[in-house]
Amino acid sequence: MAACNENTVYHSYQSLPNEGWGKSDTLSFQCPVTDSIPGTLRLFAEVRNRSEYPYRNLYLFIHENLLDSTVWRTDTIAVNLADSTGRWTGNGWGSIYQTAVFVKSVRPLHPGNYTVKIVHGMQDEKLTGLNDVGIRIEKQEE
Repeated sequence: MAACNENTVYHSYQSLPNEGWGKSDTLSFQCPVTDSIPGTLRLFAEVRNRSEYPYRNLYLFIHENLLDSTVWRTDTIAVNLADSTGRWTGNGWGSIYQTAVFVKSVRPLHPGNYTVKIVHGMQDEKLTGLNDVGIRIEKQEE
């Protein structure tokens, strides 16, 4: 976990195998929320793709229990990785591009250990051209 700024509560990536991200492979992130009275949190999904990623976008199914550890919610997120001309829109270095997309704001009911799970929603059984997928959780300025 690496904090990018003082509002970052959790930030982590998981590397994907070179042979591809399997349709049934779930990425799981354990997110501790330690504030005694948690405020509003902002959840972001982050993707690092290589230039050989074959599509302009990526659909993610994000399952999380951030509001209450006993209740799971699912969001479908479209991450736009390239514009209509095929130019990568993320911040790039070399042949890797990083894109972040806001998922939602949530106010946990109490401190605890929460989980965010991500699977890809593309038709490919093995999705190639992706390096890492991660999440970032930040405290919202109130």
